[in-house]
Amino acid sequence: MTSTLFLQAVQEFNRGHFFEAHELWEELWNETVDEEKRFYQALVQIAAGYHKLSLAQYNGARKLLERGQQTISEFPTNYAGIDLALLMTTLESILSSLAKNQIMDSFPAPTLRFLPSFS
Repeated sequence: MTSTLFLQAVQEFNRGHFFEAHELWEELWNETVDEEKRFYQALVQIAAGYHKLSLAQYNGARKLLERGQQTISEFPTNYAGIDLALLMTTLESILSSLAKNQIMDSFPAPTLRFLPSFS
């Protein structure tokens, strides 16, 4: 799972290049099956949600982030060497703001962090 394409997508996501990360993960999603496919689906949804958020499309962002959060919550917190607990905390925070219909000139930048045992 830790292909060059996966690592490149993580880097793009962490740089705030959500559309690019979405495209890379979608490519991986198209090439996989089963559990791994669901994992990539969640990352695609989350990246697309953050992309919509960056465009101030709050309703679409909320829907995509909720779907991604629901799917990613099915995985262990260390899946693919990523700290999914950190990601879930960030998603909960942003979804809480979106649920209150708060307009966001800026939002906390999400980060996918690799766990120490992965490096």
